[in-house]
Amino acid sequence: MSKLNKDSALGTFVIIITFCLVCSVLVSSAVVALNPFKAAAVANDRQVSILKVSGFEVKGSVADTFNKHIESHLIDVDTGALADDKVNKDEIEGYNFASLAKKPETSVSIPKDKDVAGILTRSKLMPVYFAKNDDGKVERVILPFYGQALWSTVYGYVALSPVDGNTILGVTFYSHGETPGLGGEIDNPRWQALWVNKKLTDENGEYKFHITKHAQNKDFDIDALSGATLTSNGVDHLSAYWLGDAYKPFLEKLSKGEIVVNE
Repeated sequence: MSKLNKDSALGTFVIIITFCLVCSVLVSSAVVALNPFKAAAVANDRQVSILKVSGFEVKGSVADTFNKHIESHLIDVDTGALADDKVNKDEIEGYNFASLAKKPETSVSIPKDKDVAGILTRSKLMPVYFAKNDDGKVERVILPFYGQALWSTVYGYVALSPVDGNTILGVTFYSHGETPGLGGEIDNPRWQALWVNKKLTDENGEYKFHITKHAQNKDFDIDALSGATLTSNGVDHLSAYWLGDAYKPFLEKLSKGEIVVNE
């Protein structure tokens, strides 16, 4: 058998292919090895965002504070009932609703006339988080919400009172691609503070909360971001979809005491 001539065209080709295969193996191995670290980073970011609206400061590690104060559940969006039994217990806290919203078996299509958030489909189940004080009493109910703004899909968490399921106690946005200094001001704590103590619905159960240029009703309206009308409209629409429509069955059960948050 003749020896391969490394200086020939065939030899050069073989060397290149071998090099590419070795690099592919190394990259694949690195991805597999780093997956646990990536998952840990994602979990940490999620817990930090939830704790931001929980009302509790991080003491010690994020994970320890989260485990002490946050109780994770799933709800069936259509019925509003708790649905922890639909998945394994260890899947609840990090339930990937955004990914599952794209899979036919775990999602539902949103009718066009109701899809004001511009997301087309949503997960059948959604996570909900109960923020508990040191005595175990639930002080806030935290819900994820998301939808299209000007340049991106905006993801956030909103905290509501467990007493009435109707009073906003906090909000944060943890992922978006809006313009810094304009739409990106949804991250501004001063603007987020405007949400606190606003009501979602009036005494007749009609959804009234709005982000608007002409905020007039002190109970329901907050001022839109200056110079970022389309981003403000997007956040207003995603709020209307999730808080005024999708989560309505859950919030009604919560307000009637049918969802027990404090034994």
